[in-house]
Amino acid sequence: MTQVDVIVFGSNTPSGGCACCSTCSDSGQSIEREAGELKGALLDKCGDGVKFRYVDVMSKEMKDYPDIQKILDRVHLPLTVINGKPSFHGGLSSEKIGGVVSELLK
Repeated sequence: MTQVDVIVFGSNTPSGGCACCSTCSDSGQSIEREAGELKGALLDKCGDGVKFRYVDVMSKEMKDYPDIQKILDRVHLPLTVINGKPSFHGGLSSEKIGGVVSELLK
């Protein structure tokens, strides 16, 4: 069975520290929570075909992603990486990301 690997890189820095968008500071909704909602939507749509992870860019786990570390200064968080390829940044769209994942599962 084909599986699509989706990783969302974000930061849970409190208001004022996150420059990704107004979402974090205005609504109080964290990127991690949004990523959780995205995960739910992808699993509903694609089931076991999706392997989903959230990685905080301030965590020690980032050492496992040297290629992502190299591009963080050129993207806006959240950064969505699909099958190892940076695909979307600056927001989480379940429609767009779900569309790419569905195509890859065909």
